[in-house]
Amino acid sequence: MHPKFFLTSLLPLFAAGNAQAATPKTPGLTFLYSLNCSLGTSLPVGLGPEGTRTVIPITGGSFKGPKIAGKVHNLGADWGLTDRNGTFSADTRYHLETDDGAHIFIRTSGPAQADGRLHLRLIFETGSQKYYWLNNIIAVGILTAGTGSVAIDAWQLESP
Repeated sequence: MHPKFFLTSLLPLFAAGNAQAATPKTPGLTFLYSLNCSLGTSLPVGLGPEGTRTVIPITGGSFKGPKIAGKVHNLGADWGLTDRNGTFSADTRYHLETDDGAHIFIRTSGPAQADGRLHLRLIFETGSQKYYWLNNIIAVGILTAGTGSVAIDAWQLESP
């Protein structure tokens, strides 16, 4: 579809939305998986222009959900930053392999919350035809830290 046509076709929807004072419908979430992974010893990079950076190696683990399951490779890390107010934000890149042999590169980012958990944005990249749908979703996760490990529960955003 041509971009100009696409935008023009949306104009009536925007106009109708502005005429109504109703609250829009809330999007839904569909469970993707729960992931548990082990972490290596943190490597302090120190204070830089964007904050205090710490590298936390991701050393392995597993994930399982209704449509996808597999292992977390010992390949990746969190290059997280702690800002001047003391808030840690994750910045990860790591590698998943599904039980049926598909390889998936994943990036996550997001800040720690007052309860100590992190709210994450998840971005997937794969060439697998079976899991190609992951390339085109919006996904969120909640990370809970353990001792030498983390757990992440992940969901896909769904239109209302």
